[in-house]
Amino acid sequence: MKKVRVRTVYPYDVLIGNDLTAEIVSRITDNCKKVILLWDEAVFSGYVAEIGNALEKDGREVMAVSLEGGESAKTIESYAKIMKIISEFNLTRSDVIFGIGGGTVMDLAGFIASTYKRGVELIQLPTTLLAACDASVGGKNALNMGEDKNVIGTFYQPSLVAIDTRFIDALGDEVFSEGCAEIIKTGYLGDAEMIDMLEERPLIKNRGDNDYLIEIIRRCIRIKASIVEKDEHDSGPRNILNLGHTLGHAIEAESNYSIHHGQAVAMGMVHMTRIAENKGIAETGTLGRLINILTEHGLEWRCPYNINVLAGHVERDKKVRGGNLTLVVPEKFGSCVLMKVKVSEIRKWLTEN
Repeated sequence: MKKVRVRTVYPYDVLIGNDLTAEIVSRITDNCKKVILLWDEAVFSGYVAEIGNALEKDGREVMAVSLEGGESAKTIESYAKIMKIISEFNLTRSDVIFGIGGGTVMDLAGFIASTYKRGVELIQLPTTLLAACDASVGGKNALNMGEDKNVIGTFYQPSLVAIDTRFIDALGDEVFSEGCAEIIKTGYLGDAEMIDMLEERPLIKNRGDNDYLIEIIRRCIRIKASIVEKDEHDSGPRNILNLGHTLGHAIEAESNYSIHHGQAVAMGMVHMTRIAENKGIAETGTLGRLINILTEHGLEWRCPYNINVLAGHVERDKKVRGGNLTLVVPEKFGSCVLMKVKVSEIRKWLTEN
Protein backbone atom coordinates (compact mmCIF):
# COMPACT_ATOMS: atom_id res chain seq x y z
CA MET A 1 0.00 0.00 0.00
CA LYS A 2 1.15 3.53 -0.84
CA LYS A 3 0.12 6.63 1.09
CA VAL A 4 0.06 10.29 0.07
CA ARG A 5 -0.52 12.95 2.74
CA VAL A 6 -2.56 15.91 1.53
CA ARG A 7 -1.53 18.85 3.71
CA THR A 8 -4.54 21.15 3.48
CA VAL A 9 -5.83 23.10 6.50
CA TYR A 10 -7.26 19.79 7.75
CA PRO A 11 -4.75 17.21 6.43
CA TYR A 12 -5.76 13.74 5.32
CA ASP A 13 -4.32 10.59 3.78
CA VAL A 14 -4.89 9.06 0.38
CA LEU A 15 -4.36 5.30 0.52
CA ILE A 16 -3.62 3.38 -2.68
CA GLY A 17 -3.50 -0.39 -2.60
CA ASN A 18 -5.24 -3.73 -2.91
CA ASP A 19 -7.98 -4.75 -0.43
CA LEU A 20 -8.13 -1.74 1.89
CA THR A 21 -11.37 -2.50 3.75
CA ALA A 22 -9.81 -3.36 7.11
CA GLU A 23 -7.58 -0.26 6.97
CA ILE A 24 -10.56 1.98 6.17
CA VAL A 25 -12.62 0.66 9.09
CA SER A 26 -9.70 0.99 11.50
CA ARG A 27 -9.46 4.73 10.80
CA ILE A 28 -13.03 5.59 11.84
CA THR A 29 -13.21 7.23 15.27
CA ASP A 30 -15.13 5.77 18.20
CA ASN A 31 -17.47 8.79 18.16
CA CYS A 32 -19.01 7.57 14.91
CA LYS A 33 -22.16 5.53 15.53
CA LYS A 34 -23.86 5.73 12.13
CA VAL A 35 -22.61 5.58 8.56
CA ILE A 36 -24.29 6.44 5.26
CA LEU A 37 -22.91 4.69 2.17
CA LEU A 38 -23.76 6.71 -0.95
CA TRP A 39 -22.93 4.37 -3.81
CA ASP A 40 -23.17 4.36 -7.55
CA GLU A 41 -25.49 1.52 -8.55
CA ALA A 42 -22.99 0.63 -11.29
CA VAL A 43 -20.47 -0.35 -8.59
CA PHE A 44 -20.22 -4.06 -7.79
CA SER A 45 -22.73 -4.48 -4.96
CA GLY A 46 -20.49 -7.03 -3.28
CA TYR A 47 -17.97 -4.26 -2.54
CA VAL A 48 -20.64 -2.13 -0.87
CA ALA A 49 -21.77 -5.16 1.14
CA GLU A 50 -18.15 -5.85 2.12
CA ILE A 51 -17.69 -2.31 3.44
CA GLY A 52 -21.10 -2.29 5.14
CA ASN A 53 -20.60 -5.66 6.83
CA ALA A 54 -17.15 -4.66 8.10
CA LEU A 55 -18.55 -1.44 9.55
CA GLU A 56 -21.46 -3.25 11.21
CA LYS A 57 -19.08 -5.83 12.67
CA ASP A 58 -17.15 -2.89 14.10
CA GLY A 59 -20.31 -1.67 15.85
CA ARG A 60 -21.66 0.98 13.44
CA GLU A 61 -25.22 1.30 12.18
CA VAL A 62 -25.12 1.41 8.39
CA MET A 63 -27.51 2.63 5.71
CA ALA A 64 -26.68 2.17 2.03
CA VAL A 65 -28.25 4.54 -0.50
CA SER A 66 -27.82 3.69 -4.19
CA LEU A 67 -27.57 6.36 -6.88
CA GLU A 68 -27.69 6.37 -10.63
CA GLY A 69 -24.26 7.64 -11.61
CA GLY A 70 -23.48 10.20 -14.26
CA GLU A 71 -24.37 13.87 -14.36
CA SER A 72 -28.01 13.10 -13.49
CA ALA A 73 -26.83 12.33 -9.94
CA LYS A 74 -25.68 15.93 -9.45
CA THR A 75 -29.06 17.66 -9.50
CA ILE A 76 -30.77 19.72 -6.84
CA GLU A 77 -33.60 17.17 -6.83
CA SER A 78 -31.21 14.29 -6.14
CA TYR A 79 -29.52 16.31 -3.41
CA ALA A 80 -32.84 17.10 -1.68
CA LYS A 81 -33.96 13.46 -1.82
CA ILE A 82 -30.77 12.18 -0.21
CA MET A 83 -30.72 14.91 2.43
CA LYS A 84 -34.20 13.81 3.49
CA ILE A 85 -33.03 10.19 3.81
CA ILE A 86 -30.02 11.25 5.86
CA SER A 87 -32.13 13.41 8.14
CA GLU A 88 -34.61 10.57 8.76
CA PHE A 89 -31.67 8.28 9.58
CA ASN A 90 -30.76 10.89 12.21
CA LEU A 91 -27.15 11.18 11.18
CA THR A 92 -25.20 13.43 13.58
CA ARG A 93 -22.09 15.56 13.08
CA SER A 94 -19.95 12.85 14.69
CA ASP A 95 -21.03 10.31 12.06
CA VAL A 96 -19.63 9.59 8.59
CA ILE A 97 -20.75 9.77 4.97
CA PHE A 98 -19.00 7.55 2.44
CA GLY A 99 -18.95 8.28 -1.28
CA ILE A 100 -18.47 5.08 -3.30
CA GLY A 101 -18.29 5.34 -7.08
CA GLY A 102 -17.14 7.60 -9.87
CA GLY A 103 -16.58 11.32 -10.04
CA THR A 104 -20.20 12.41 -9.97
CA VAL A 105 -20.80 10.43 -6.78
CA MET A 106 -17.63 11.96 -5.29
CA ASP A 107 -18.99 15.43 -6.10
CA LEU A 108 -22.44 14.71 -4.69
CA ALA A 109 -21.20 12.96 -1.54
CA GLY A 110 -18.81 15.83 -0.85
CA PHE A 111 -21.51 18.45 -1.36
CA ILE A 112 -23.90 16.59 0.94
CA ALA A 113 -21.26 16.07 3.64
CA SER A 114 -20.28 19.74 3.52
CA THR A 115 -23.83 21.06 3.86
CA TYR A 116 -25.61 18.58 6.13
CA LYS A 117 -25.60 20.20 9.59
CA ARG A 118 -22.78 22.44 8.29
CA GLY A 119 -20.43 19.52 7.86
CA VAL A 120 -20.04 15.85 8.72
CA GLU A 121 -17.02 13.61 8.17
CA LEU A 122 -16.49 12.42 4.61
CA ILE A 123 -14.63 9.35 3.33
CA GLN A 124 -14.22 8.94 -0.41
CA LEU A 125 -13.86 5.51 -2.03
CA PRO A 126 -13.39 6.10 -5.76
CA THR A 127 -14.03 3.07 -7.94
CA THR A 128 -13.02 4.54 -11.30
CA LEU A 129 -9.56 5.59 -12.39
CA LEU A 130 -10.85 9.05 -13.31
CA ALA A 131 -12.36 9.62 -9.86
CA ALA A 132 -9.26 8.24 -8.15
CA CYS A 133 -6.96 10.70 -9.90
CA ASP A 134 -9.29 13.70 -9.92
CA ALA A 135 -12.61 14.13 -8.10
CA SER A 136 -11.79 12.21 -4.91
CA VAL A 137 -8.89 14.50 -3.96
CA GLY A 138 -8.88 18.25 -3.46
CA GLY A 139 -12.19 19.03 -1.78
CA LYS A 140 -14.15 20.52 -4.71
CA ASN A 141 -17.79 19.41 -4.54
CA ALA A 142 -20.60 20.49 -6.80
CA LEU A 143 -24.07 20.18 -8.27
CA ASN A 144 -25.14 21.07 -11.79
CA MET A 145 -27.89 23.51 -12.67
CA GLY A 146 -29.44 22.51 -15.95
CA GLU A 147 -26.73 22.27 -18.60
CA ASP A 148 -24.39 24.45 -16.53
CA LYS A 149 -21.92 22.12 -14.86
CA ASN A 150 -20.68 22.50 -11.27
CA VAL A 151 -22.16 25.96 -10.69
CA ILE A 152 -23.39 25.12 -7.18
CA GLY A 153 -20.51 24.01 -5.02
CA THR A 154 -18.41 23.99 -1.89
CA PHE A 155 -14.83 23.41 -0.84
CA TYR A 156 -14.75 20.63 1.76
CA GLN A 157 -11.93 18.14 2.22
CA PRO A 158 -12.51 14.47 3.02
CA SER A 159 -10.95 12.93 6.12
CA LEU A 160 -9.73 9.93 4.12
CA VAL A 161 -9.52 8.75 0.50
CA ALA A 162 -9.00 5.04 -0.16
CA ILE A 163 -8.28 3.83 -3.70
CA ASP A 164 -8.70 0.06 -3.87
CA THR A 165 -7.08 -1.14 -7.08
CA ARG A 166 -9.21 -4.30 -7.10
CA PHE A 167 -12.00 -2.20 -8.56
CA ILE A 168 -9.88 0.07 -10.75
CA ASP A 169 -8.41 -2.96 -12.54
CA ALA A 170 -11.89 -4.46 -13.06
CA LEU A 171 -13.11 -1.48 -15.12
CA GLY A 172 -14.02 -1.89 -18.77
CA ASP A 173 -11.54 -0.50 -21.28
CA GLU A 174 -13.66 2.54 -22.17
CA VAL A 175 -14.06 3.68 -18.56
CA PHE A 176 -10.40 2.90 -17.80
CA SER A 177 -9.36 5.00 -20.82
CA GLU A 178 -11.27 7.99 -19.45
CA GLY A 179 -9.14 7.83 -16.33
CA CYS A 180 -6.02 7.67 -18.47
CA ALA A 181 -7.00 11.08 -19.91
CA GLU A 182 -6.78 12.59 -16.42
CA ILE A 183 -3.45 10.86 -15.81
CA ILE A 184 -2.03 12.19 -19.07
CA LYS A 185 -3.30 15.66 -18.15
CA THR A 186 -1.54 15.49 -14.80
CA GLY A 187 1.75 14.44 -16.37
CA TYR A 188 1.33 17.20 -18.96
CA LEU A 189 1.10 19.72 -16.10
CA GLY A 190 4.04 18.66 -14.02
CA ASP A 191 5.57 15.24 -14.54
CA ALA A 192 7.33 14.83 -17.88
CA GLU A 193 8.95 11.64 -16.56
CA MET A 194 5.52 10.07 -16.09
CA ILE A 195 4.66 10.94 -19.70
CA ASP A 196 7.83 9.09 -20.75
CA MET A 197 6.71 6.12 -18.66
CA LEU A 198 3.27 6.09 -20.25
CA GLU A 199 4.76 6.27 -23.74
CA GLU A 200 7.10 3.37 -23.02
CA ARG A 201 4.50 1.33 -21.11
CA PRO A 202 0.93 2.52 -21.85
CA LEU A 203 -1.08 2.03 -18.70
CA ILE A 204 -4.10 0.58 -20.48
CA LYS A 205 -1.90 -2.21 -21.86
CA ASN A 206 -0.19 -2.83 -18.51
CA ARG A 207 -3.15 -2.42 -16.17
CA GLY A 208 -2.65 -5.92 -14.80
CA ASP A 209 0.67 -4.84 -13.24
CA ASN A 210 -0.71 -3.71 -9.90
CA ASP A 211 2.55 -2.12 -8.73
CA TYR A 212 2.73 -0.05 -11.92
CA LEU A 213 -0.91 1.01 -11.58
CA ILE A 214 -0.36 2.04 -7.94
CA GLU A 215 2.77 4.01 -8.83
CA ILE A 216 1.06 5.94 -11.64
CA ILE A 217 -1.90 6.80 -9.40
CA ARG A 218 0.48 7.81 -6.58
CA ARG A 219 2.35 10.20 -8.87
CA CYS A 220 -0.92 11.79 -10.00
CA ILE A 221 -2.18 12.24 -6.44
CA ARG A 222 1.14 13.74 -5.32
CA ILE A 223 1.09 16.32 -8.12
CA LYS A 224 -2.52 17.27 -7.48
CA ALA A 225 -1.95 17.44 -3.72
CA SER A 226 1.05 19.74 -4.15
CA ILE A 227 -1.08 22.15 -6.20
CA VAL A 228 -4.13 21.99 -3.92
CA GLU A 229 -1.96 22.61 -0.84
CA LYS A 230 -0.90 25.97 -2.29
CA ASP A 231 -4.42 27.06 -3.26
CA GLU A 232 -7.08 25.08 -1.42
CA HIS A 233 -9.94 27.34 -2.51
CA ASP A 234 -9.03 27.69 -6.17
CA SER A 235 -8.26 31.39 -6.09
CA GLY A 236 -5.27 31.31 -8.45
CA PRO A 237 -2.50 28.69 -8.83
CA ARG A 238 -4.95 25.77 -8.63
CA ASN A 239 -6.45 26.91 -11.94
CA ILE A 240 -3.57 25.01 -13.58
CA LEU A 241 -5.50 21.78 -12.95
CA ASN A 242 -8.05 22.92 -15.53
CA LEU A 243 -5.88 21.93 -18.50
CA GLY A 244 -8.32 20.61 -21.11
CA HIS A 245 -11.28 21.23 -18.81
CA THR A 246 -12.54 24.61 -20.02
CA LEU A 247 -12.98 23.33 -23.56
CA GLY A 248 -13.76 19.87 -22.20
CA HIS A 249 -16.75 21.15 -20.24
CA ALA A 250 -17.91 22.98 -23.36
CA ILE A 251 -17.69 19.72 -25.34
CA GLU A 252 -19.65 17.86 -22.66
CA ALA A 253 -22.37 20.50 -22.64
CA GLU A 254 -22.63 20.68 -26.43
CA SER A 255 -22.99 16.88 -26.58
CA ASN A 256 -25.66 16.95 -23.85
CA TYR A 257 -23.16 14.85 -21.84
CA SER A 258 -23.14 11.98 -24.32
CA ILE A 259 -19.38 12.62 -24.51
CA HIS A 260 -18.13 11.75 -21.05
CA HIS A 261 -15.77 13.82 -18.94
CA GLY A 262 -12.46 12.01 -19.54
CA GLN A 263 -13.01 11.81 -23.27
CA ALA A 264 -13.99 15.50 -23.38
CA VAL A 265 -10.85 16.47 -21.45
CA ALA A 266 -8.73 14.56 -23.99
CA MET A 267 -10.37 16.52 -26.82
CA GLY A 268 -9.98 19.75 -24.84
CA MET A 269 -6.25 19.16 -24.37
CA VAL A 270 -5.79 18.57 -28.09
CA HIS A 271 -7.73 21.75 -28.96
CA MET A 272 -5.68 23.85 -26.53
CA THR A 273 -2.37 22.32 -27.61
CA ARG A 274 -3.15 22.99 -31.27
CA ILE A 275 -3.98 26.61 -30.41
CA ALA A 276 -0.79 26.94 -28.31
CA GLU A 277 1.40 25.54 -31.09
CA ASN A 278 -0.23 27.83 -33.67
CA LYS A 279 0.50 30.82 -31.43
CA GLY A 280 4.11 29.76 -30.88
CA ILE A 281 3.58 29.11 -27.15
CA ALA A 282 3.93 25.33 -27.16
CA GLU A 283 7.00 23.54 -28.48
CA THR A 284 6.62 22.31 -32.04
CA GLY A 285 5.75 18.62 -32.02
CA THR A 286 3.89 18.69 -28.71
CA LEU A 287 0.53 18.21 -30.44
CA GLY A 288 1.66 15.17 -32.40
CA ARG A 289 3.13 13.57 -29.31
CA LEU A 290 -0.07 14.23 -27.34
CA ILE A 291 -2.24 12.70 -30.07
CA ASN A 292 -0.04 9.60 -30.10
CA ILE A 293 -0.22 9.03 -26.36
CA LEU A 294 -3.99 9.60 -26.27
CA THR A 295 -4.45 7.15 -29.13
CA GLU A 296 -2.27 4.56 -27.36
CA HIS A 297 -4.64 4.82 -24.37
CA GLY A 298 -7.78 4.31 -26.41
CA LEU A 299 -8.92 7.94 -26.39
CA GLU A 300 -10.60 9.70 -29.30
CA TRP A 301 -8.92 13.08 -29.79
CA ARG A 302 -10.98 14.39 -32.73
CA CYS A 303 -13.67 16.76 -31.47
CA PRO A 304 -16.95 16.72 -33.45
CA TYR A 305 -17.64 20.42 -32.78
CA ASN A 306 -16.28 23.57 -34.35
CA ILE A 307 -14.24 25.79 -32.05
CA ASN A 308 -16.67 28.66 -32.67
CA VAL A 309 -19.50 26.53 -31.27
CA LEU A 310 -17.46 25.68 -28.18
CA ALA A 311 -16.48 29.34 -27.69
CA GLY A 312 -20.10 30.16 -26.87
CA HIS A 313 -19.99 27.80 -23.90
CA VAL A 314 -16.56 29.05 -22.81
CA GLU A 315 -17.85 32.63 -22.68
CA ARG A 316 -20.34 31.49 -20.01
CA ASP A 317 -17.81 29.46 -18.02
CA LYS A 318 -18.30 29.59 -14.24
CA LYS A 319 -14.63 30.49 -13.77
CA VAL A 320 -15.07 33.93 -15.36
CA ARG A 321 -13.96 36.60 -12.87
CA GLY A 322 -13.96 40.35 -13.40
CA GLY A 323 -14.61 39.92 -17.10
CA ASN A 324 -11.59 37.62 -17.51
CA LEU A 325 -11.16 33.88 -17.90
CA THR A 326 -7.93 32.15 -16.95
CA LEU A 327 -6.89 29.58 -19.56
CA VAL A 328 -4.33 26.82 -19.05
CA VAL A 329 -1.94 26.94 -21.99
CA PRO A 330 0.67 24.19 -22.55
CA GLU A 331 4.31 24.97 -23.31
CA LYS A 332 5.64 21.41 -23.34
CA PHE A 333 5.12 18.16 -21.45
CA GLY A 334 5.66 18.94 -17.79
CA SER A 335 5.03 22.67 -18.14
CA CYS A 336 1.88 24.74 -18.62
CA VAL A 337 1.14 28.40 -17.93
CA LEU A 338 -1.92 30.40 -16.88
CA MET A 339 -3.08 33.18 -19.21
CA LYS A 340 -5.88 35.66 -18.48
CA VAL A 341 -8.03 36.49 -21.49
CA LYS A 342 -10.89 38.98 -21.55
CA VAL A 343 -14.20 37.24 -22.08
CA SER A 344 -14.93 39.70 -24.88
CA GLU A 345 -11.80 38.41 -26.67
CA ILE A 346 -12.14 34.69 -25.91
CA ARG A 347 -13.64 33.77 -29.26
CA LYS A 348 -10.92 35.62 -31.16
CA TRP A 349 -8.17 34.14 -28.95
CA LEU A 350 -9.43 30.60 -29.49
CA THR A 351 -9.87 30.86 -33.23
CA GLU A 352 -6.98 32.99 -34.55
CA ASN A 353 -3.49 31.64 -35.16
